[in-house]
Amino acid sequence: MANVPGEAGKAGSGRSIQGVLLGVMAALGIAAAAETAWEEGEAPAPGSSPRHGSIKRYQIGAGPRSYWLFEPSQPKPERAPVVVFLHGWFAVNPAFYGAWIDHLVRSRRIVVFPRYQNDFGTAPREFLPNALAAIRDALAVLEDGDGHVRPEHPKFALIGHSLGGSLAAQIAAVSSDPHSGVPQPRAVITLMAGELMPAREPPLSRIPATTLLVVVAGEDDLVVGDLRSRQIFAAATAIPRSRKRFVLFRSDRHGFPPLVAEHFAATGSNRSLDSGDGVLRALQLSLGEVNVLDWGGFWRLGDLVLDASFQGLTLDDALPNPNRQLHLGYWSDGRIVQPPLVADNLEAIPGVIPTNGIRLIPWSRLEGQITTPTASARRTTR
Repeated sequence: MANVPGEAGKAGSGRSIQGVLLGVMAALGIAAAAETAWEEGEAPAPGSSPRHGSIKRYQIGAGPRSYWLFEPSQPKPERAPVVVFLHGWFAVNPAFYGAWIDHLVRSRRIVVFPRYQNDFGTAPREFLPNALAAIRDALAVLEDGDGHVRPEHPKFALIGHSLGGSLAAQIAAVSSDPHSGVPQPRAVITLMAGELMPAREPPLSRIPATTLLVVVAGEDDLVVGDLRSRQIFAAATAIPRSRKRFVLFRSDRHGFPPLVAEHFAATGSNRSLDSGDGVLRALQLSLGEVNVLDWGGFWRLGDLVLDASFQGLTLDDALPNPNRQLHLGYWSDGRIVQPPLVADNLEAIPGVIPTNGIRLIPWSRLEGQITTPTASARRTTR
């Protein structure tokens, strides 16, 4: 039998994805060896039961300031933390990220999914104000609307992929203004951050010092590289090192299916959340494979960061041993799956090549918002 990762697999349904994966592996006689790698008190092993049996969803508004609300149900909690999930360019269909959204909501979190753009008719300068308007409206609906799960103040966080990663950082910076109408996030998680045009405002130095900031890049991201991710990490100067981490997920092609840390690795399709939207809908849904990089990597990392932020902890508290906490398991021949690299400084993380992805000529570099990795750090280690 070909080498397979002990916790890898595919699942398109949002219903107990981890359980489906483990059940398939059991049927095939594949040992889920890494399930025993987490000690009591650390992140729960994949396959653990979700807290809520179903999701309620609401589509509110129309156009680029519309949004989706996803709320836990069965049982319905009175209150829950709020996580804003910001999609990438043209990825306006929540099904493209539906597996992760499903995981977040069944784990007792409300998810707000702002659309922030029409297919081609929205200028990049409108993305941020559109997203902010959607968030403000969503919070008002959750607070006062009939039948909704109420927000659990002050538990508010931002997760963004690709262009949404840049937006997450910008929204966090805007939140420092007490008149913004947006709560200061306890946590900001950016994944494979990119941008269409460079934005000088708001300065990311305004991201509140109390934020837990985790910036994620992919070793084989040929779409955006790691340029924008490094800019975000370097520009968030108010945040102390105990509250920020740069994470580089690495590819592992030792067995089948190969685990590739590319631009769409953090997506995961769930067709039950398909809104029918998106000019690239079919292609995007086909790219949304769910495997160990998702539920063993991105989702687990997200859970650790969100829980720590809501408890008032630092990332030193949340990730005392990332090699163990983000352990991705073993291939069936016993070889360990390549784990991500985690550091509180950019110099410790190898650079992605090309640093700007397929856009080989970068936009004008913004003063104070980029750190160029040293030659030694740019050597990708395996």
